[in-house]
Amino acid sequence: MLKFLPPALIAAAIAGPAIAQEISAAPVEAAERAFAADGLALGIKGSFLKHMADDAIVFAPGPVNARELYGKRPGTNEPRLFWWPQKVVIARSGDLGLSFGPWSIDDRRGGYYATIWRKGADGEWKWVYDGGAEADPGKAPGPDAAAQVGPVAPAGAESQAKGFEEARDAEAALALAASTDAAVAYKAVLASDAWLLGPKGSKTLAGDDLSARLALRPASIALRPQGGGASGAGDLVWTHGEASWSGPDNKPVAAHYMHVWQRRAEGWRLIFETLINDT
Repeated sequence: MLKFLPPALIAAAIAGPAIAQEISAAPVEAAERAFAADGLALGIKGSFLKHMADDAIVFAPGPVNARELYGKRPGTNEPRLFWWPQKVVIARSGDLGLSFGPWSIDDRRGGYYATIWRKGADGEWKWVYDGGAEADPGKAPGPDAAAQVGPVAPAGAESQAKGFEEARDAEAALALAASTDAAVAYKAVLASDAWLLGPKGSKTLAGDDLSARLALRPASIALRPQGGGASGAGDLVWTHGEASWSGPDNKPVAAHYMHVWQRRAEGWRLIFETLINDT
C-alpha cells in the first residue's frame, strides 16, 4: 500500500508514468548527430541500417519497413548526404524524441528532415521514422550550432496506452474539422511553436511560418490515421497516415503525413507535421 512507501515513491506512484526529474533532450541530439556522422562515414545505406529500429518505417510513398527497403539498395554511387538537428524534443519519460533540421546533398541545402527516435530496453536510441519534406533551409543555423530544445510536457497521461488514445482522439477531431475548413482546424490545435513541413509548393517558406503555410493549404483536407507510437509517460505521441485533397483543376492529390502531438497544459497540441505528396 502507498502508506508504507517512502514519500518520494508515494509521489511517483501518484504521478503515474510522469517523470518528476529533469529530463534532458541531449541524447536525442547526440543520436541524430551520430546518425549524420555515419552518413558521411558509411554512406546512406550503411548509416540508415545501423541506426534504425527493426520496425522503423519510411514513406515510399506509403509506409514501408525501412530495414527491408534499405537492405535491398546497392549502397554504391551514393550522393554525399548530410543533415543536422535544428530542434529536438523529448518525452518526460526520456524514451521518445523528435529531431528535425536541414539536409544537404553534396553541400547544397535542399530541405528539412524529421526523425522520431525511440530508446530501447538496452538504452540505445534507434529511429522509428525518418523522412523529409519541403521547407526553406536557407536561414537555418549551421551544423555547428547547438539544437534548440522544445519544452517538456508538464504532465503525462495515466499510461502509455491512454496517452496514445488521447492523442488519436485529438487527431480524429482535427481530421473531422479539416474535412470542411483545414486552416481553422489546424489553428485550433497547433502549438505556438509548431513546425509544418511540406507539401509540394512550400519550399520557399520557413517551417515555423505557420500563417503563410496555413494560407497555402486547400480549403479541406482528408486525414486518415494509420499508426504511430507513444512515450512511456504518454505525453509525446507520433502518428502517421494518409492525406488527400483537391489540387488545381480539382485534380486529386494524395499524400502521407507524420504528426507529433504533445500533452501541453492547455491540452493536446500538434507540435510538428510532415506532409509528403505521393506524386
